[in-house]
Amino acid sequence: MSQPPTLLFCAGAVKAGTTWLYDYLRGHPETYLRSIKEMQYFDKLDAGTLKNRARRLEKEIAGLEAELEAGKARFPDWVLQQIGDRAEYRKVLLSESEPTAGYLRYLTAGAGVRRVVGEMTPEYGLLTAPRMRDLSALMPDVRWVFLMRDPVSRLWSHVRMLVRRTKPGPEAFAAACAAKFDEVLAGDAPDVTERGDYAAIWGRLSRGVAPEKRLAVCYEHLLSPDGVAEVTRFLGLSDHPAKLDKIVHEGVAVDMPPALRARAREWLQPQYAFVAETFGLPEEWESFPELNSEVA
Repeated sequence: MSQPPTLLFCAGAVKAGTTWLYDYLRGHPETYLRSIKEMQYFDKLDAGTLKNRARRLEKEIAGLEAELEAGKARFPDWVLQQIGDRAEYRKVLLSESEPTAGYLRYLTAGAGVRRVVGEMTPEYGLLTAPRMRDLSALMPDVRWVFLMRDPVSRLWSHVRMLVRRTKPGPEAFAAACAAKFDEVLAGDAPDVTERGDYAAIWGRLSRGVAPEKRLAVCYEHLLSPDGVAEVTRFLGLSDHPAKLDKIVHEGVAVDMPPALRARAREWLQPQYAFVAETFGLPEEWESFPELNSEVA
């Protein structure tokens, strides 16, 4: 009987390279990831909103079908795969009996002898430590990857993503980003704060997941041969070429005003301090002189 595959959960952080890693692993011959990057299963299960997730999938399917019918799909076969995967997953979410067993069957269906299956839902980083422990027992080998990015850069990218969804005009975009940024620093956007709280997320992972089953990687390091090799070794995969210059979900380019950058660096100092103490501060990150002296 063949050995079950390793189950991978990538628990964020938001705007820290999860899409790049997903694309890389989807192209690896020893992994199997469905066309839905973020299943959002366990966070919705715990919140009792699986049916809401199913309704969203239904809308996504309708949008993809409309794209095909209008002849706007650049890669029709890929769109058809996405439609099929979403329809199948929607059935899992609406199942009244053993939905978690159905979720695992969905992840592994079609994997064959490939070594790794999994998904990348940043919201899993907000699960409690006991819940992470539960998820780590779903299969014989469950591994967690947590991606971090320079806190200032991550926050500004997250803010731009949220503003883009409100569809302001081009002339209003920069001002809307600044307003959203002020909202975050005022404590009025806790979801943004929580998803960039490396200390809290890694703390939960440390309490809920065994040390050898969790890996923290900086986005800036990930996009290097050594960073890719670190992830593949952790997952038990062979070397595979990576497109290190590929940029995904870059977002609308808006320079961060110096005044906002200075405020962000001050506000995010605890995150820099945590990373410096726990992992060592990456050279590529924004840093404070006192942190540099500590690391040295």
